Amino acid sequence: MKKKKIALLASSALVLALVVTGLGLQKLVSSKIAARVEREIPNASGVSVSIPITELPGDLTSDEIKSVKISIDNYFSTERKTSSSLSISAKNIRKAQPQVIGSLDVVATIPVSTMVESSEFNDAQIVGNALLVPAGAGGAGTARLVPRYRNNQIYFEIVSVSFLGNEIPASSLPDDLQNQVKSRSQRNLKVPEGMRVKSVALNSKGLSLNVAGSNVQLSGLRTGIEVES
Repeated sequence: MKKKKIALLASSALVLALVVTGLGLQKLVSSKIAARVEREIPNASGVSVSIPITELPGDLTSDEIKSVKISIDNYFSTERKTSSSLSISAKNIRKAQPQVIGSLDVVATIPVSTMVESSEFNDAQIVGNALLVPAGAGGAGTARLVPRYRNNQIYFEIVSVSFLGNEIPASSLPDDLQNQVKSRSQRNLKVPEGMRVKSVALNSKGLSLNVAGSNVQLSGLRTGIEVES
């Protein structure tokens, strides 16, 4: 009975040692990846990296890193003078240079003011997944706008207008009104080479742009995801 207890304690100690070692390796590999990201994307700050501990053995012995999640708190565009945050999911990342990412999915969150201020949508505010803008004489009504993407351009579209408690759907509004909103808010959207736009949406943090691509070079992310102001 005593021998079994000693063996159990020894096994527990071994498992604990392996877990501690694994966590140490995980932290080391994550810090190295974060440093590489900061070198390749010099305008990025607040970089944090997460890799599954179960994939570490393969990551250390193979030519690729199986998967990694990268969070960038702030990416500053020197060209547009705007900032955004990036959430990156990357798979099959080649270690050798040039560093190519087999599968890349990025969500960029850009302050909605980038589009709103230049469009002169006064007193606009985000509510849920829409932008509410005063409409009509003296702002008596409220227009509900949502972002759209087409042909490398992003713009706002009217979903409905509320006036004196009545909601009027976009289908009942003059086409000219929809065209005016689109022309005022229409901006070119620039994404890294080899990537495509999957979706655009509004949330409490701003304008969320989801882009994805295959066999993308890490250095290509230097250009960022930008909305022309």
